[in-house]
Amino acid sequence: MPYVSRDAAGLITGIFLRPQTNVTEFLPNDHADILRFFGGIPPQNLTNDALMDLTQSDIDFIRVIEDLIDVLIDKNVITFTDLPSKVREKIVNRLDARGRLSGTNDIVVSDNGIL
Repeated sequence: MPYVSRDAAGLITGIFLRPQTNVTEFLPNDHADILRFFGGIPPQNLTNDALMDLTQSDIDFIRVIEDLIDVLIDKNVITFTDLPSKVREKIVNRLDARGRLSGTNDIVVSDNGIL
């Protein structure tokens, strides 16, 4: 059963195996909001250990990719504007959601020119 974060509209923005800072809501695997988060395609059996491991791995890997993008930008290997517009939009949305969860919303960054 996962912990979930939600946006202002009440939609799930993140799913976590363990509680996170400002993420304490716990839902059953078959909750309608969980299924909606996965695109309306219900995982066949979320009690299946392999499926749960794969799902958690996907969630963790998303964070790895975000961190990798941050490192590449920090090292000037790429710039934020090098990314496709849809990718930039998704990154900005995730940054905004994280800001709302942590109580800050620093989507406009200082003079480092990343965004």
